[in-house]
Amino acid sequence: MAGLQVHTAETAYAVTQAEIKAWCKIDSSDDDVTVALIERTVHNWAKEYTARALTTVTYNLFIDTVYDSEVPIREGFYTGYDNHTSKRSIDLPFSPVASVSHIKYYDDADSATTFASSNYYLDNVSVPSRIVLRKGASYPSSLRVANGIEIKYVAGYGATTAVPYDIKSACLAYSAYLFEHRGDLLDGKRVLAPTSATQLLHPYRVKSLSTHPYRGQATYRGMFG
Repeated sequence: MAGLQVHTAETAYAVTQAEIKAWCKIDSSDDDVTVALIERTVHNWAKEYTARALTTVTYNLFIDTVYDSEVPIREGFYTGYDNHTSKRSIDLPFSPVASVSHIKYYDDADSATTFASSNYYLDNVSVPSRIVLRKGASYPSSLRVANGIEIKYVAGYGATTAVPYDIKSACLAYSAYLFEHRGDLLDGKRVLAPTSATQLLHPYRVKSLSTHPYRGQATYRGMFG
């Protein structure tokens, strides 16, 4: 099992209120409250749909164990289940990952110890991003039953200006649609994104880990898209 907590939330979004107002040709400040609501709505929609962090956000990922007998692994030519093999990599929800702040592990007395950064590296070429153990390194076996490992990391493309144009265009297209249907939005009705917007996001969508034949990490799908 794994759990994800937001340590430091985003302070910027995929598109700004000024960009939304320019795209929707809104000249007055009468609808600023609605525009602010739309700004966060489209950001969260794109983030959840793609399973990517768009602007800078810090997470704490908690994992019960890295010795996993419940999920399939693939080591060399072996594919199946293993009760004693430590996974060599841990997939991190919400790519891209900018940096790993620390990895800590907890014993049965709830004492935390920092796992030396020399034991692992961040693989940001793979999607999703992952932490990979270096040769000869291993995780400690004396972990508490639940939330034995904590990984703190920074994710996202960075500032609003660093968000890929296709994602920004999708957010702006959805913003215009939401603004046009703002009465339904403010009434709490669900307003689905237009197909043209979701098509722009599709190439950025992180595939479910449960369908990846080489990774044993339990899927984060369902929660993240």
